[in-house]
Amino acid sequence: MDLESHLDQVLVEFTCKNRPRPSLPTEWALCGEREERLEILKASTFALVIAPGNGHLVASAGCNMRLFEALEVGAIPVVLGDHSKLPYHQLIRWNEAAIMVPKPRITELHFLLRSLSDNDLLAMRRQGRFLWETYFSTSESIFNTILASVRTRIQIPAAPIKEEPAQEIPHKAGKMAGTDANMADNGDLDLGPVETEPPYASPRFLRNFTYTVSDVYLTWNRAPGPFHLFPHTPLDPVLPSEAKFLGSGTGFRPIGGGSGGSGKEFQAALGGNVPREQFTVVMLTYEREEVLMNSLERLNGLPYLNKVVVVWNSPKPPSDDLLWPDIGLPIVVVRTEKNSLNNRFLPWDAVETEAILSIDDDAHLRHDEIMFGFRVWREARDRVVGFPGRFHAWDVNHQSWLYNSNYSCELSMVLTGAAFFHKYYAYLYSYVMPQAIRDMVDEYINCEDIAMNFLVSHITRKPPIKVTSRWTFRCPGCPQALSHDDSHFHERHKCINFFVKVYGYMPLLYTQFRVDSVLFKTRLPHDKTKCFKFI
Repeated sequence: MDLESHLDQVLVEFTCKNRPRPSLPTEWALCGEREERLEILKASTFALVIAPGNGHLVASAGCNMRLFEALEVGAIPVVLGDHSKLPYHQLIRWNEAAIMVPKPRITELHFLLRSLSDNDLLAMRRQGRFLWETYFSTSESIFNTILASVRTRIQIPAAPIKEEPAQEIPHKAGKMAGTDANMADNGDLDLGPVETEPPYASPRFLRNFTYTVSDVYLTWNRAPGPFHLFPHTPLDPVLPSEAKFLGSGTGFRPIGGGSGGSGKEFQAALGGNVPREQFTVVMLTYEREEVLMNSLERLNGLPYLNKVVVVWNSPKPPSDDLLWPDIGLPIVVVRTEKNSLNNRFLPWDAVETEAILSIDDDAHLRHDEIMFGFRVWREARDRVVGFPGRFHAWDVNHQSWLYNSNYSCELSMVLTGAAFFHKYYAYLYSYVMPQAIRDMVDEYINCEDIAMNFLVSHITRKPPIKVTSRWTFRCPGCPQALSHDDSHFHERHKCINFFVKVYGYMPLLYTQFRVDSVLFKTRLPHDKTKCFKFI
């Protein structure tokens, strides 16, 4: 029977052809064959799931079957009965994909559903489909979900992520690199007391996100919904009872009359200077030895830098007489199997830190800019934090997406030619992201940065973070890059539209948020210990 209320249609069936029997007493039986039910659900926005009448039954096979069928086709489950418990309710945020309504409010159901906006409906349908594909669609996914749930409950750390073995190219170090005042000009800027302290030992990075309490920013949030049962999900950090700081996304406030104000305690709370909490520069290069040597020399004296991994994308090895600068820390030159921009995001085993600074060999950033971006990333470790921002736009005339690099107050991407991201995203990019995307990157020799932004926004449902007012980072006088080619933007238009087809929707999110330094370059008196530090 179809009931029409304004523009709403409700399907109610009082008779069933196959006369099924419920699996449990007081449970509503499934009507019709599975194929018939799925066809109806495909045309539905909501699917009503009625919990068993027995309040002691928190779950049943029939209810779960209705739930899974709704998620499979993208309908939003409306669970009638707040006493029921959905699968893995302690680990999955079901409120992002389903609606729970107490049975006494059945008369208000129509009005509750009508109050949801189109954007909310679309987000819930996508999240529901994601939960189905990730945790319930196949026997393998169900088994992995069970293992991940048990591992999380008994607090067994996740297995290390897969890493790419780095085949190092031997090279000769030359003279000690000097700090070029024009390259790393910080003026009278003091980068902070922690940056001048020597690093102290720590275990190398093995997991996807910060795990130990001692090295985590106290108010860092756990990864959002899609990570909750991901194979490498971390446990939630537990705040120690002796914690002395109240953190926020913008700064810290000392409790009581203790020391503070200089930034040392704040940086220690963010992670300190243990090697795992430092960052690794991953620099992709192709037959530009002079440009590469200049870029490496500019890194001399950069605080928190753990090592530099140079991804040698050329089939020709470096020149035998090439002298590499001695910057006081390891420079690992990695040989690649082929010339591919995807090599930028391989999770090299030489990277022993959580943070990766992906940077082009012709990028020109000052030390204070890099340090500021690293500090911001430490407070938003699930995001891509970079310098040049870009955005996507909808072309009404051609009904397609466009890539835009014009100056704007909005952005939805940051270029990974100068950006911080977590090493775990390198693993996801190389081994989890659909192969078709990497193939297109190889075909066009372009768009790897767009692909990374798509991936992170799809997983986190958050936009990237742009730091400083920079819109370009190319060094003056360097040879022109591929981005100056006329076909560069046409290819990026095609990439965006193809990636949207692969993902099934546009995952990029707009933001007008930009992080600029307010007090970062301000030398504060040491007696001002209770001032706030804002970014």
